[in-house]
Amino acid sequence: MDDKKKAAPIIDIQKVFGRSPDQHILNVVRESCQDAFSLPSFADTLQTIKSHFFARNYDAVFQNPAHLPVYSARYAPSRALCYYHTFLEHPVLMKILEGGPSTILCIGSGAGSELVGISAAMVHANPAPKTKKKAGSDKKGTDTSVKRAGNISKEKPPAEEDAIQSTSDGAILGLEGQSLTSSNDNTIAEPESTEGVASKIAKSKKMPKSDKHQVTIVIQDYVDWSTVLTPMETVVRARMKLGPERLHCETEIGNVLDLSEGLLDRVAKADLITFLFVLNELFQDKKRTMLLVAKMVAAMPQGAHMLVVDSAGSFSNLRVGERTYMVYMLLDHLKDLEIVYQDDAIWYRCPPGVTYPLKLENMRHFIRIYRKL
Repeated sequence: MDDKKKAAPIIDIQKVFGRSPDQHILNVVRESCQDAFSLPSFADTLQTIKSHFFARNYDAVFQNPAHLPVYSARYAPSRALCYYHTFLEHPVLMKILEGGPSTILCIGSGAGSELVGISAAMVHANPAPKTKKKAGSDKKGTDTSVKRAGNISKEKPPAEEDAIQSTSDGAILGLEGQSLTSSNDNTIAEPESTEGVASKIAKSKKMPKSDKHQVTIVIQDYVDWSTVLTPMETVVRARMKLGPERLHCETEIGNVLDLSEGLLDRVAKADLITFLFVLNELFQDKKRTMLLVAKMVAAMPQGAHMLVVDSAGSFSNLRVGERTYMVYMLLDHLKDLEIVYQDDAIWYRCPPGVTYPLKLENMRHFIRIYRKL
């Protein structure tokens, strides 16, 4: 028998989830969104939202307060499940939940998928024993993932994406040395060095001993989602058994493309920054989004991570000059980011046997986990 004593879970997983963690997560979303489901206009509002999405008119979706509860009820459940399994699949992400006080800045997360998915992953978090860090990074094929339910499956990218990848080059994209350019090669951003923004902001004071496993989730969005998030946080805390000593939630309202000092302060204090199904929406304004990426990477503290998940299809196409690229190619060429894990096309398939008032969607997406050098 191994002499080393295994760390005990902070929370009894079986008591929280019962027989099915996936069904429990869906129940949390359903309970949080029960007022939305009771709306007589639910079906019509959902159809309007889908029409705006098809036209890529994101402002029309999110700047109407009546759309927000319906949007969350429709899109939060499948994504929450996907994010939950994504964290469990990647030890580098679970370590952020286990290794002490940590802050996760979730960009465009007002609908609550990140709150539910990450909170569910926190139920699995154990106190992290001190171990020596192994050399090297976990690139694709080397990430020692914890396979849970077989819901995430890999696939090779289609031929047209292979063609795009084969022609990708930092010079073509204008990303050499992290200098980001627009399609006409006019430089729009020159980020500070690693001694720049992040080193100018002092680290927060140590938390009291009782909060040594606390995770702060900063829910950032450009509209006020409080009518959705307030009941959702209440349900998450009750159903996931996460008190304030384990989970602390904050909100940040504002357009990330405005690059406020407050946002960059948040970035400089974050252990993990997430862009989950939001980056392609931001790239509707390509020039400002490229500037945003440059400034955020410059502000990230050394060793912090960035998680990017988005559609593996044409919604993530980025046109530069006469060529079309996937948006992750922008980040792949930034010199201050190391790729810890990458997959250009992966499926999340909702497990059979679970129930929810609406049809659950399988999602084909790409994933990138980066570390700031």
